[in-house]
Order: sequence, then structure tokens, then C-alpha cells
Amino acid sequence: MTRSSREAVRLPSLTGMRFVAAFLVFVCHACVLGFFHQETAAPLQTFAFASGWLGVEFFFVLSGFVLTWSARDGEPRTRFWRRRLVKVYPVHVVTWLAALGLAVWAGQAVDLPRLLPSLLLVHTWFPQMDVVITINVVTWSLACDLLFYLAFPFLHALVRRIPARRLWWTAGAVAAVIAVLPAVALLALPGTPRLPGQDMSFVQNWFLVSFPPIRALDFALGIVMARIVQTGRWAPLGVGRALLILAAGFALQMYLWPSVYGLTATIALPLALLIAAVAVADERGAPTPFRGRVLVWLGGISYASYLTHFLVLQFGHVAIGAGRTWDVPAALGVITVLFGVTTAVAWALNRFVEEPAMRAWARPRPRPVGGALQQEAPSPEPAS
Repeated sequence: MTRSSREAVRLPSLTGMRFVAAFLVFVCHACVLGFFHQETAAPLQTFAFASGWLGVEFFFVLSGFVLTWSARDGEPRTRFWRRRLVKVYPVHVVTWLAALGLAVWAGQAVDLPRLLPSLLLVHTWFPQMDVVITINVVTWSLACDLLFYLAFPFLHALVRRIPARRLWWTAGAVAAVIAVLPAVALLALPGTPRLPGQDMSFVQNWFLVSFPPIRALDFALGIVMARIVQTGRWAPLGVGRALLILAAGFALQMYLWPSVYGLTATIALPLALLIAAVAVADERGAPTPFRGRVLVWLGGISYASYLTHFLVLQFGHVAIGAGRTWDVPAALGVITVLFGVTTAVAWALNRFVEEPAMRAWARPRPRPVGGALQQEAPSPEPAS
């Protein structure tokens, strides 16, 4: 019997890994938002950007994996879409409004017509820098997520039609396309003007990082890897070896940054292998370093944490002095306090916005059966 024909097994380690990924993005932004003295900040930037790309790439691949893992045969598309939109939009709208208020408080110019596409999460479809980079810059990834969720019922149905013996070939083909896309960006897109400190233009960066159809390849890779596990085609690759493969890809990514090849080309497949290896370990009850209670709890609030951390870092810095920098011990102390603030705000958003919205709107509506209302059983909610 394949995994696809059984009840979906919960994967707590992947929830714990969500916190690790969100923390890498936090570290990235903490290193580039001016807390450290310049002589310290410059050497940190290579690691900071590479860790940030790693964290976001993890979320994109994970999203395809967990949605496939928890998918139910015969679930109506409209029910799936409603659940995902309710998951995404309430916290996004609250943090978007908070960002708007904080920008006004900080004396920043606010151009509402330019900001509205980011409220609707359609702001990354065209390479216009002042629209893509908005008041809460991390929302570019949500614009990609929105396409993923709309496309998932169709992509999932398509991947399910692939014979099990060809799934590894399919995963290799998707990973190869991801690896080749930087060359396409170099050959087909204008290379000037260059982004500060990077060997690429904004258009090239947008194409590889923010353009939803391109990033859907990472999502599709996660779908294929989940099907490989579900159909019993997983290779004997443990979590330890998968981590070593990812470490090699990350090292190569750091070496290649700031070129177009230093974004996601070297880490997409290693991340997919690690996610699958951890899922298999959870399914078998094997120990992993990501299943601790604290990690799983932090992973559970990682969506709210992801949406709030940049605002806390940016406007927290403004509150204590926008131009101030510190030596390493003092900067780490400030950043640690702001991480605590981020966690507290994320918990509040999860507790009082995300969870109530899911309870109120994500469950199937009652349907009349024999003159009485009967509530359909809810589909399992994935951790992404």
C-alpha cells in the first residue's frame, strides 16, 4: 500500500524546520539593516543573503510537499482555495495595515496607489522596483504563494498522472530547469543597471526571485518529491546525508553570490531531498533534530513571524535611532531583543488573528442532511 492511500501522517519535524527557515530570513535582514558597524556588516553580507535565499527557497519547496502530503482525494477545488486564502490574507492584511501606520509614524512618504498591489498580493508580476519592494518587503513571497495555491489542484492532478517509475526523472528535470534559469536570465534579460553590490540587474533578480511563474518550479519540485515518498520510491537517503548535501549546495551558493547563480540554483534539489528525508524519518518515527517541542511551537507561528520580523527590525531600529550602529556584542543584544519582540507579536497574531480566522472561515459549511445540518469533516491543515 502506498502512502497516498493512507491517512496523512503528521510531520512535526517539518514544522520545526519552518522555524529554522524563518530564523534564517530573520538573520539575513538583521545583518543588512544597519545594526552592525560597517566594518563588521560587510563581511556578514555574503552569509546573510545566502541564508535568506535558503530560508525562502525552503518555504517554497516545503509548500508543494506538505500540500501534496495532506491532500484528500476528491476535495473540491473551491474548498481548498478558501482554506488557503483564509490562511494567507487575514494576517497579511493586519501586518500590511500595521506597516502603513508605522511608515506614517516614521515620517515616510506613503503612496497608496503604488502600495495597493501589495495588499492584493499581485505586486510581483511586473518588474517595477518601487511596486515589488513595498512597505513590508517580505510580502513578495506571498504573491508567489498565491499563484501556488491557485495552481495546486491542477499541478497535483498532473503530477499524479506521472508513473511512479518516472517521478525521479521528473524531479531531476525540474531541478535542472531551476539550475539553468540563471543562464536564461543572463542571456535574455538586460544586465544593467546593476543592483548595488550585486552582479545582476533588478530585472534579472526579479525574474529569478520574485516572478511567480518561475518560482512555481520550486513549488512543483516539492509536489514531485512528496509523490516520490508517497509511492514508495524514496531512496535510502537519511537526514544526516541530506544535510551534508545541502551544506555543500549552500557553500557553493555563498561562493557564487552575488551572481545570478548564487540565488537558488545550487540549493533547490538539496532542500527537496532534505525535506523528503525528514518526512520519511517522521513517518518511521526516527529521531530528527527538528522535532523538539519548542521548535515545533515556533514553527507553528512562523507564518506570522515571517510577516512581522522585517517591520520589527526596521521600525525598531528607527525607534532607538535609525542611524545608530553597534559593535558585535551590542548589536547582537539589540537584535536578540527584537527577535523576542517578533516572537511575541507573532504569537499574538497567530492566537488572535490566524487561528480565529481559520476556525471561522476555513471549515466546510454545514450541509442539510435529512432536515438537519451536518458538518463535513475538515481536511487536514498542512503546516505551510
